[in-house]
Amino acid sequence: MQVQGYTAGRFPLTQVVELPGISNTAQQQTCILYKLYDDGVIADEYSDTHLLSLMGTGQGALHTVETPIRTPSDMKGMRIRQPSAVASHVIEALGAAPIGMPIGEVYTSLQRGVMDGMAATWQPIQAFRLDELLSTHTNIPFYNSTLVISMNKDKYESLPDDLKKVIDDNSGIVLSERIAKIFDESNDAAMAAARANGDTMIDIPDPLNDPNWRGPLLEGTQRYLDEVAQKGLDGEAVYEQVKAASAACKI
Repeated sequence: MQVQGYTAGRFPLTQVVELPGISNTAQQQTCILYKLYDDGVIADEYSDTHLLSLMGTGQGALHTVETPIRTPSDMKGMRIRQPSAVASHVIEALGAAPIGMPIGEVYTSLQRGVMDGMAATWQPIQAFRLDELLSTHTNIPFYNSTLVISMNKDKYESLPDDLKKVIDDNSGIVLSERIAKIFDESNDAAMAAARANGDTMIDIPDPLNDPNWRGPLLEGTQRYLDEVAQKGLDGEAVYEQVKAASAACKI
């Protein structure tokens, strides 16, 4: 299993799905990914492997040690861990300093004051015990991480047909939807635990129509699309296809 955003530049068109306002749940994002894959929009990014699963992980949120984030101005000068190029561009446009760091190093960095907070879905907050340090949360769909599971293409092709069938029958969108549902349930459970703990919760469900957030989020979006264009890819066209898929996959 791999987070596409951890390999900079490897999945530029897939990561268009991560842009602000595209999805609110892992299940919606998974639906979007498969529409794009089946339509051949992002299929080339996986042509050198045998694809088993594409999925979303649910909307990203901003989690801080103590500073509430209600508007972008609250983020000025903050140091925020970013999980991908998309999140990095958006965080920077919001006025904060994005910091790239493996999730396993975040706890110590927060504890030592190296960072003020992080961008992440809810499930890792419990899984990595970050709820011990993070007490303020802004639920805002400003990025959405994606995941891929694949296997060696030559190895798959070398298998007999009966074993290929076993793999095929237990992979693809059915597997992805099942995992995405678990992500959504885990995110909801972690969020409920934070509320029960008395953490500060700020909800900004539609930031692209919020006058405080719309400008910097669109700026971060454009920065990423410009980066994609520099690779000779038509990110703008894919962005329009992603938005259409988002509307069709709304859950």
